[in-house]
Amino acid sequence: MCGAHGHPPWRPRWCLAAAASLLTLAPALARAGEPSAVDATVPKVESLSSGMRATFATYAPWLIEQTFLGRELWRYIVAALTVLLAWGLRRALMNLVLGVLREATTRTRTKIDDKLVEALDPPLAWFITAFGLYLAALWLNLPDAVFGTVERLYRLAVIAIVGWALLRSTALLAEILKTVTARTKSDLDDHLVPLMSRVGRVVVFILIAVFVAQEFGFNVGGLLAGLGVAGMAFALAAKDTLANWFGAMMIYTDRPFDIGDWIKTSSLEGVVEDIGLRSTRIRTFSKTVVSVPNSNLANDVIENFSRMPIRRVYFKFGVTYATTPSQMRETIERIKDILREHPDVDQSFWLVKFNEFTDSALSIMLYFFTTTTDWERYLAIREEINLAILERVAEIGVAAAFPSQSIYLEKPDLEERARLDARARSLLSARPRVVDRQQPQTAPSDDG
Repeated sequence: MCGAHGHPPWRPRWCLAAAASLLTLAPALARAGEPSAVDATVPKVESLSSGMRATFATYAPWLIEQTFLGRELWRYIVAALTVLLAWGLRRALMNLVLGVLREATTRTRTKIDDKLVEALDPPLAWFITAFGLYLAALWLNLPDAVFGTVERLYRLAVIAIVGWALLRSTALLAEILKTVTARTKSDLDDHLVPLMSRVGRVVVFILIAVFVAQEFGFNVGGLLAGLGVAGMAFALAAKDTLANWFGAMMIYTDRPFDIGDWIKTSSLEGVVEDIGLRSTRIRTFSKTVVSVPNSNLANDVIENFSRMPIRRVYFKFGVTYATTPSQMRETIERIKDILREHPDVDQSFWLVKFNEFTDSALSIMLYFFTTTTDWERYLAIREEINLAILERVAEIGVAAAFPSQSIYLEKPDLEERARLDARARSLLSARPRVVDRQQPQTAPSDDG
């Protein structure tokens, strides 16, 4: 084979020259969209083969004198040799092209490009074969009508081969993504990869159909417009479904949470159990399962508690007003010692401050973080610190305060009350009486 180990140094150069001689005609011979442009796109065989015809006329004139189906015999011989040469050089050309690509891919760390080169191997082999047959048809100097059909078949073959290469590349990419998604916890990417693979295949088939329709003279613009209208109708009918699919893709790309994370949205709080294409299932702390559409989650504010590096503790501890200033200072120092000594308290930042006079207590504010975010361990740490505070402050005679009210009742003076009652009665008896006397009414006189 071309470029194999042990071959003379001229062999690769000869293969390269042969490949160049075949491929230099490709741009002129493979121009699509003009079936009647044989004379414009491809020179006549007589102009291409004048030297070869002269050679046959000198050494084998009978191949020129004898004809078959209106064609000189030497044309059939050259056409057959062209097919055999293309078939024989197919592997050599593939080794040449793929060798260059493999040499380039060996410089990269990823194996994706190596597998992509392997996926292009069979389509490239068939392309070289189709190109050899096309060159053989050129040597036969067929009539324009026949050659137009041959040229169309060649273009259709190229479209099919390119589509095949794209389908193989899509399948290869899907296999690579499956190996990547198999290492993740989420099931969302496992669903997205087959979906994306199907969408890619559908797009390739649509492109193939469009180019084939163009070859047969169909109005591709009208076809694309019809597909656009149909796509709009489908998008309107499946608006919510598409919104949820895009929401799933946004969740997958942004990764605001993973399966097993404790999250809080504007409407619920719980642990993520599954991320699907349409919805995400969240188990609340009351053990119910809520299915939330992915479009809602993609547009909502999500608080992920599972990604806290440390967890905050904030509360106030009240002591009674009987606490003296010296006792208050001692209480604060003892609480600080508790936080310093506890192994699960983050020492980078914490606060213990006497910060407020409330109605029933002197308030001490505690602000610190635990090094663990596990909920059960977090509660255990808070309990340990609370018990230690009660023990330490009790040693210095400081009592914890609780909400209370003091009500003072005054005992009444009975003698003073009797004196006031007598005074009130005397005032009432001395009040003057008001007599309402009614004036008699006089009857009207007869004169009036």
